[in-house]
Amino acid sequence: MEMLEKVELVREKTGVNYQDAKEALEACEYDVLDAIIWLENNGKADTKTASYETTGTTTTQVTSAEMKEAQEEYQRTSKKAKIGEAWSGFCNQCRKILRAGLDMTFIAEREGQRVVAVPLLFVVAGILFWGASLWLLILGLFFGFRYRVDGASAVTIDVNDAMNKAADAAENIKNDFTKDDSDSDE
Repeated sequence: MEMLEKVELVREKTGVNYQDAKEALEACEYDVLDAIIWLENNGKADTKTASYETTGTTTTQVTSAEMKEAQEEYQRTSKKAKIGEAWSGFCNQCRKILRAGLDMTFIAEREGQRVVAVPLLFVVAGILFWGASLWLLILGLFFGFRYRVDGASAVTIDVNDAMNKAADAAENIKNDFTKDDSDSDE
């Protein structure tokens, strides 16, 4: 910015004459903001035209009833919009979860033969809404069932590993139990 433009800007913001604007800029190494502050501190700035605030928010008094009503209506509608956006986001997430539950398949196998294959969503719903289904799955482990999840998710690898470990643990418990029974028969 040229010197003349800076002088004009300082004059416009403070209401001082050219001479005072030029002196303030020279005193502040040609920094416009510092020059405006310098003029205010020296009592030369017109306080009606030069103002600045250090607070982030200001509150203004509304005198018109129409304006007050309009502001209240704006606040009500913006709250509704925020709630609507949050609800929409929640519904989208639920839709994604349900879609993933339908896209992935829960498979129960016994001795390498597939016994059951259903969408994972049905199994999760069964566990959540009918507690005995979890016990049936656990009991199935002791009867040689192995479970896995097929689907397009990277999480299924970890889930399948965990289910294999659970099946192996159930097999070990069953073997230990049957081993103890055969030892006591002798």
